[in-house]
Amino acid sequence: MSNLMNNENIKLLYKEIVNVIDNSKKNVVMAVNSEMVILYWNIGKIIKTEILQSEKAEYGKSVISDLSKELTNEYGKGYSQANLFNMVRLYDTIQESEILQTLSVKLTWSHLLKLITIDDDLKRDFYTPMCINEHWSVRTLTDRINSILKEAPIHIHS
Repeated sequence: MSNLMNNENIKLLYKEIVNVIDNSKKNVVMAVNSEMVILYWNIGKIIKTEILQSEKAEYGKSVISDLSKELTNEYGKGYSQANLFNMVRLYDTIQESEILQTLSVKLTWSHLLKLITIDDDLKRDFYTPMCINEHWSVRTLTDRINSILKEAPIHIHS
């Protein structure tokens, strides 16, 4: 009888430890994502304020091309020219760092990348909290953006 009790206790302890490990892994991923989004926003801010606003447009693009090559050599493909411009767009779209702090904890870079491509502020302001509150995947967010969810009339049946 004591062996059965020990086996059940071990199974319970195992499940508890698995939960602790899984929760910690989830927290690490969320923390890394949040830091990455903040990093990208800061890079976008530097590029916007130091390169694009202070230089002629064509020269600024040339600088970004060179910057991209150097960063890609040093840190990998995440610093392509297209991604650097996405970082600038993130900064342009979300000017307040407090809002960014909140969003970076709740949404991934991939989510934010989808949201910042929405030019209409009202649509973006609609989809952002929906994505957060409904825990949409990037695929679901993309599907909703491509659908007429926002434009669909609301029918109330009494």
